[in-house]
Amino acid sequence: MPEVQVLEEALAHLGEVASKFVAAYQSLQDAVAGGDRDRVSPADVPRAIAGLLAGATRSVVAVTGLPDPFGLLPPSTLLAEVAASGAEVRVLGPDRLRADRGGLSLRALARSGAQVATVAVIPPAIVIVDRRAALVPLAELPEGNGGSAFLMRDPGVAGYLTSAIDSFWAMALPLHDADLAAEGGLSPVDRALLCLLAQGKTQQEVARILQLSVRTVSRRIADLKQELKADSPLQAGIEAVRRGWL
Repeated sequence: MPEVQVLEEALAHLGEVASKFVAAYQSLQDAVAGGDRDRVSPADVPRAIAGLLAGATRSVVAVTGLPDPFGLLPPSTLLAEVAASGAEVRVLGPDRLRADRGGLSLRALARSGAQVATVAVIPPAIVIVDRRAALVPLAELPEGNGGSAFLMRDPGVAGYLTSAIDSFWAMALPLHDADLAAEGGLSPVDRALLCLLAQGKTQQEVARILQLSVRTVSRRIADLKQELKADSPLQAGIEAVRRGWL
């Protein structure tokens, strides 16, 4: 079937991107493992993340990858402050976390104002702010000190890593919080999507504004149309307004 072939090709491309990302990530680790400059101990990781987020003005990209030895993912309270300031916040995690109610709460992150999505193939954990600085965990060093993290302030490298994560994001499935919808609410991504649809925006325009793939937007619109019993994307946006969801 053509659809299966397209999906297989997309997954193969994502696997290739993942391999390149891991190779670049490993090269970065090798480059900084020899010195203590900008090294961050595990105990200081939360403070380093808070400092990075405090200076965020445009964007925060956080990957709760595998492995994530220091729990680099910022708490939802910090992400809420960043989102409230107007910066875009995106969190990418592995698919298995969608069903993990006892551990990391993706829904809490979505409620904080972050765009949350999951993907089958996940890059290593990282936090990138404004495409200019990143906090990267280092593998355990030979002397067995448990490893550390590295605070990198190189816009060129940070921008490259952000672009690589964008490839994962284009294939990711946005988190649709069914619990919030059942309570008459919406996830932040769906709320923004419906607002744009109510304004008469096309799927291509919505995808560009929200920095999602057209395929992802189309899939979310189809789900929302069904949920709102709407015949068109514009009607779905108008119905959401009528219900008081927006």
